[in-house]
Amino acid sequence: MLWVLGILLAGCASQVATVDVAGIERSSALPVQDLRPETERRGETFSYSISNDAYAIYRVEDGATNPSAVRLLQHRAFEQFAGKSGVAAVKVHHLVVYRNMQAEFRRVAVGAAIGGTLGGTAAAVLIGDPIKGIAGTATSAVDLQAFEALDATEYKRALYSAQENPGRGSVHVVYIETEIDNKRVFTRTVGPMKGKDGNIALSDVVDASIKSHLSQYH
Repeated sequence: MLWVLGILLAGCASQVATVDVAGIERSSALPVQDLRPETERRGETFSYSISNDAYAIYRVEDGATNPSAVRLLQHRAFEQFAGKSGVAAVKVHHLVVYRNMQAEFRRVAVGAAIGGTLGGTAAAVLIGDPIKGIAGTATSAVDLQAFEALDATEYKRALYSAQENPGRGSVHVVYIETEIDNKRVFTRTVGPMKGKDGNIALSDVVDASIKSHLSQYH
């Protein structure tokens, strides 16, 4: 089972998800300060062991999308704020993508749906109920202190609630915290791992997460 999981995770990691963005060159002049922790740029598998609470959960590396998530955020911010005064720069404090395949792989391994639900510690990260969005996503506000408290058990940031993922399928979990025009916003979006066509939905989920996040600045 470890061998199968390793192959499947490696396959997911090797696919670069492309977002087709017309006129993306127009947004390159919008200043962006990438202030993220270095770990948020790197991919990591938290555990291959089915008995481990972090089994089949991992952090997605920056290079998994083209353009990168930060570059796409820059462009979507440019589209939203172009021509508005006071928007001098976008500060990115957090932008990290996780993939949670735990429930799916445990079903395969033992024939039962175990794991993949949101524990009490991780529940404190969310503020209020999730709001359903495009591409099958659900977005919630995030408590920064609760998020940072999970540094030592980072995999818990990728766990989900029944409201966010009632079918308990494999999902992407995207955290974004930005500061624009002196306003800081921190959101978390949960979206499906695969789209209706069966392909990896990473690009759609990341783009939907960014759009939902930026909508908080209206």
